[in-house]
Amino acid sequence: ESGAIYYFGQADYKPGEQFNGGGFRSIPGEEEWGAIRAFKPTTGEVAWEYKLFSPPYAGVLSTAGNLVFGATNEGQMFALNAATGKPLWRFQGGGVVRSNPMSYMSDGKQYVAMTLGNSLYVFHLQ
Repeated sequence: ESGAIYYFGQADYKPGEQFNGGGFRSIPGEEEWGAIRAFKPTTGEVAWEYKLFSPPYAGVLSTAGNLVFGATNEGQMFALNAATGKPLWRFQGGGVVRSNPMSYMSDGKQYVAMTLGNSLYVFHLQ
């Protein structure tokens, strides 16, 4: 939740720069925060919520192993239990996150990779 009003407008695309196709205006006095939420598929109710300090600019990765990976604007990577939303792991890497986590397999081992700032972090899942 950014407490902002977004609008379409004239915007020039510049390769290599963030492109929004418009802009936004902050609402004075509104608190900015973010959250990862899971919803019950049959009712649409919120099953759990993991609150973040600020609105994230990147998505999350959910796995068949019942894990959700993500990162905060404050440079902290995390893993949550997909069923409960409870934190299982944290790593303070520093740097702002603007890309989604990804998962891949090499030599029969599962890895999760995320970029924070100008660094790439890769972790092996056990």
